[in-house]
This record gives sequence, structure tokens and C-alpha cells, in this order.
Amino acid sequence: MGLLSGLFGIGGGVLLVVGLVAFGFAQHAAHATSLAAIILTAAAAVIPFALEDAVALPAGAALALGAAVGAVLGAAVMRRIPERALQWTFAALLTASAARMLVGVEATGGAAIPHLDLGALALCTAVGLVTGIASSILGVGGGVIMVPVLVLGFGFSQHAAEGTSLAVVIPTALIGALRHHSAGYTDWRTGLLLGGSGVAGGLLGARIALGLDALLLQRLFGVLLLLMVARTVWPRPRPEVEIVRDGPEEPADSDLPAQDEA
Repeated sequence: MGLLSGLFGIGGGVLLVVGLVAFGFAQHAAHATSLAAIILTAAAAVIPFALEDAVALPAGAALALGAAVGAVLGAAVMRRIPERALQWTFAALLTASAARMLVGVEATGGAAIPHLDLGALALCTAVGLVTGIASSILGVGGGVIMVPVLVLGFGFSQHAAEGTSLAVVIPTALIGALRHHSAGYTDWRTGLLLGGSGVAGGLLGARIALGLDALLLQRLFGVLLLLMVARTVWPRPRPEVEIVRDGPEEPADSDLPAQDEA
């Protein structure tokens, strides 16, 4: 999870939610707990990008401002969404992310970190708002939204988009996890344990991403996302449990002695 976070500039929630559900978490609790884990993995993964000046501070601040508001709104909305609808929405996000990874969206000829005027920064805030809502509802950091938007919409290089995305993911996931905690959904112990275990992977993944062309890795990850879509939409059926009653078996109606009519 941490390795993929560093490689692709995402929080890793797309993996965590599926894994937590597979281990018995309810869908809402899985989404909330994954946000707690994302805080640590994203914080580790962003460090190598920051050291290489691959984090755009003005754009990141604008995105984070919108994402903070969106995370609060998304947490309030999630409580009103049925679990099956949440699963299908999450699957739709995975499918969109898979399409993005399989096609490859490396910007051509764009500056590593382009200059953004006030209008572009305002658009970044709007993108952050949408990202925060999606992050809080779906239990993802939001990188699957921010990275392609920064590359395709604003001309960022892939590495700069990933580094900026990771910087925004940290406060977005923190706010979402705290809001879900008030509703009793966030399992902090599990989330932080998962996040802590992904710190080394996040650092390693970021270093690999900075040294390699990301297109092949994007396409491989797209295949993995499609497998997750199948696992999310068509979960394995739960085994039926036979109920065993203690005590003597009650006789059937046909076994009871006939009653004499008065």
C-alpha cells in the first residue's frame, strides 16, 4: 500500500478499502479507517518529492483549502448513503482511475510546475472541494482525482502532480478521519497500524517514481484496479451458517398423538 502510494501519488485508499472489507469491516468503517492509514503513508511518501522540489506550494495550498471544506461535507453525506450504493460508487471511482492508469496521462511539453495565476488557483480550490468530498465519502486520499487533473488540466509534470497530490492528501485524510470518528466509524488502532507499516514502502515508492518513467507502472496499476472493481462489485458470498439448537428435537405435527374429540 505504501509502495503504491509513493509510486502513483495517491493515498492508497483504493487498496485499503477493498482489503479491510475483505477482512470483515463494514463498508462505511472501511472507508473511514482507510483515511487514518493514509495520513501516515502520504506523509512519508511526500518527503522525497519535496526534497526534489516536486511539490507546488501555491497549488497545494489552494487544493488543500477546498479539500478541507469538502472533507467535512463528505463526512456528513456518507452517513446517509446506503452501503450498497457506497460500494457501487467506489467501484465507479476505481474504474475511472483504471482508465486513467491504462491510457497514461503524462503531460507532453509541460513545465514541471507551471505558474498559476489567481484564476487558476481558484480553479484548484474548486478541484480541491470536489476531491475532499470524494475523499471523505469513498475513503481515498483523493490522488486519483488530483493527479490527472493537475497533469491534463494545469500542465504539471507527472512527478510534480504526484508530489503536490500527496501534500494535499495528508490534511484531507486527517479531517475526514476525524469527522468519521465522531460517527463511530474510524478504527484508529487498525488504521494507524496499517499506515505505519506502509511508511517504508511510501518512501521507497517515491524514490522509484522519481527515477523511472511512470507510464508502465500506471498501466500495471490500472490492471490491478480493474481486479479490485470485480472484487468490490461482486463480493464473495458469505457461507451459510447452520443453526444448531440445544435440547431434544421437537416432534413434527405429524408425529404428535391424535387428540380425542370431546
